[in-house]
Amino acid sequence: MKYIFLIAAFISFSMNIVAQKQTFDVVSYSAPQVWQKTQNESGLQLSVADKKTGGYAVAVITKATTVDATAGENFNTDWARLVQSTVPVTAAPTMQDPATQKGWDIVSGNADYTDGNKKGHATLITATSSGQTVSVVIMTNTEQYQTELMAFINSLEWQSVKSNTAENNDHQLTGIWGQYSSESYAGAGGSSNLTAGYDWREYYFNADGTYQFLQKNISYLYQNEIVFAYEKGIYKLKGDQLIITPQSGTVESWSKAGSDKADRLLKTEKRTLENVIYTINFHYFAGIQKTNLVLQYNKPTVRDGAFSTNASFKNSWLYGRPYNADKPQIELPAGTQIDFKYKTGTTSAASNTQKSTAIHSPLTGKIWEGTTSEKYSNAGGTSYNTGGFSTNQYTFNTDGTYRFVSVTASHFTDTKSFDYESGTYSTNANQLTISPVKGYHEEWSKTGKTSNSNSDVTNRAINETWGKKLKTSGRKLESVTYTFSIGKNGNRTALILQYRNGHTEREGNGSQVYLNETAKEKSVQLPAGIK
Repeated sequence: MKYIFLIAAFISFSMNIVAQKQTFDVVSYSAPQVWQKTQNESGLQLSVADKKTGGYAVAVITKATTVDATAGENFNTDWARLVQSTVPVTAAPTMQDPATQKGWDIVSGNADYTDGNKKGHATLITATSSGQTVSVVIMTNTEQYQTELMAFINSLEWQSVKSNTAENNDHQLTGIWGQYSSESYAGAGGSSNLTAGYDWREYYFNADGTYQFLQKNISYLYQNEIVFAYEKGIYKLKGDQLIITPQSGTVESWSKAGSDKADRLLKTEKRTLENVIYTINFHYFAGIQKTNLVLQYNKPTVRDGAFSTNASFKNSWLYGRPYNADKPQIELPAGTQIDFKYKTGTTSAASNTQKSTAIHSPLTGKIWEGTTSEKYSNAGGTSYNTGGFSTNQYTFNTDGTYRFVSVTASHFTDTKSFDYESGTYSTNANQLTISPVKGYHEEWSKTGKTSNSNSDVTNRAINETWGKKLKTSGRKLESVTYTFSIGKNGNRTALILQYRNGHTEREGNGSQVYLNETAKEKSVQLPAGIK
């Protein structure tokens, strides 16, 4: 079956409509008059069916809901909620290039599914803007309604968000936004060469309406000094306007202790304070797969510096989340602290203990586990299970942290190995980035010995026991960005991870791994005290 309309139509967003335009919540659309329409508190369904052929087409438009997640994360959530929970998809969604319409960041993908003896095709279009998200899901098992579906998709238009824009913008704005620039100079022939200097600027938008701004500058021209700028005040959002009103500020010059660490305070000066009303926008950049805070003003400011070079936004500055969205990248002089009241918690930014944004995705709150059974072959070539195994397990928490463990126990050895790793993770569309913080490798004894006279079930039970910890060593940590999806592994729901280089420290060799959703009571046994 060919479903070319689902891709071509979405990319174009053509407005060649023949049916009368209608609006549901924040989505405008045109639908064939013969289609049935059903509406409830959560959404609108449009459907048509042919009793003779068994063919059908269904389109569902959800109501906009308030979220604290990126466009990609919202797509992943709704793919699991609206598509995978409804039909058995046969593969990970094929993702289309992200688009933007009237301030909405739009992520879309599609995949085939089985429908009895027929094949179906599902498409999900998710739009996110200013703390709101809305989805359109389309399912069909025939080409019979291709023309009508093309017209429907072409007609989709997302309206401006509702009157709670300022409140939702405020929710999305809260936290750390940084601008991280490296210093360079022009060499012979026009080449650009880095100097090892940099200029980093960070906004800290607190939940109580206060903000703090930090700047750290190290320049090749002033090799023995580090300059820190501090500013704090209040901010207010009105629609797409961000009003910054500073109340105090200082500039400090410090001598260096090494390449970029402050040693001794040399002088302190007052900082120029500027009241500025910015035009604010949150824009998803497909190339880096991240959302940036875009600030626009009619002239450069002391606080933000020179305009960015991005041609898409005139007179603008682009700020992104730090590598760890809740941890500042600017290292302050020893003993210097700032108060950072992120969300509902009040902590010191210098202590790097800010409360993180809750993540809600198909990954969180579940145990994902993959197991390989050890086998041996006899002289006749028959293969048997030994009771040995190797199990990898991931758990992803709503606070943006993860835990990975690996247990390997062989029938042919008296010891077993245990690997532990934890850190942070983030998702964008169908990309999962794992950033480990700590990890270790342990060797353990078993309580009992496996035997050739035992069944593989008995040997497996012995291999699962934990005796004494024999030794501990370090573990190599590796940051990896996977392409991920939630699909089927036989009759089980599985997290499918794909990786380009054919090897990772966690997964070993290969380019794809299936990790089954596993109940806690059926998951691999771990040493006591592991959290």
